[in-house]
Amino acid sequence: MYYYNKMKKQKQITEFIKIQYTILFIIIVVIQQYSMLYCIIAISVLFYTLLYQNTTFVTKQHNIKFLCYNLKEVLKDLPRHHFFQYCNKYSISNEIIQQSYQTVNNGYIYIVLSDTGTPASELISLFTKKNYNHASIAFDAQLKTLMSYNNGQNISPPGLNAETVQHLRKKEGACIIVYQMRATPEQKKCMISKIEKINVEGSSYNTIGLLLKHSFLPNIMFCSQFVYYLLCEAGIAYFDKKMECVTPMDFIELDYKRKLEFLYEKIL
Repeated sequence: MYYYNKMKKQKQITEFIKIQYTILFIIIVVIQQYSMLYCIIAISVLFYTLLYQNTTFVTKQHNIKFLCYNLKEVLKDLPRHHFFQYCNKYSISNEIIQQSYQTVNNGYIYIVLSDTGTPASELISLFTKKNYNHASIAFDAQLKTLMSYNNGQNISPPGLNAETVQHLRKKEGACIIVYQMRATPEQKKCMISKIEKINVEGSSYNTIGLLLKHSFLPNIMFCSQFVYYLLCEAGIAYFDKKMECVTPMDFIELDYKRKLEFLYEKIL
């Protein structure tokens, strides 16, 4: 009887989520390009795999509600994203570019991993089982030149955007972990010039790449893909991995050569 009731409840929850997905499918396909369909299908497949394989998770109703909320928020934001063209240009100000160039002689770049608490981050963490699901890069120790690929905070289009530590706090208990890595003036100039180039050419956030591990244009990237791209361009990448497969935690877990120096971990 217990098993029957559990299966019945699981079926009810599944049917409820199917209805939500159907509504979101119709809305997004009508108001946005058909390429959105591929991303939603991929998200659906991953979600239902998780739903059916993890019965312990299914029995916790508050987790199901939490997951549904994050899925809805992510899907609502999808119409702002573009997978086959650039939607973001000149989002990095000349002031930040100049501040970055002024740091070229300090000998370091700074890699920042964060647990932001955004719906996308929370959703990704269900599959990665990792706390830190966002990666950023800065050229100064105070992180005034912090930047990455993100959703633009509903201010700028999704793609390459400047960030502040305060804006990384999207939930109670959000935190960052900061590492520094040695870089010559030439290597830092190379990375900054690549950022300038992307800023002029345009960029988009590689939402679909999180699932399909592919970029349709060179400047369509997600956060960890972008940071790894800069390291590769400067010739200081310390692990070998397909760019679209790099995750934020790879910068720590694949640091076999101890290139990173831990600075601090901070609750925001």
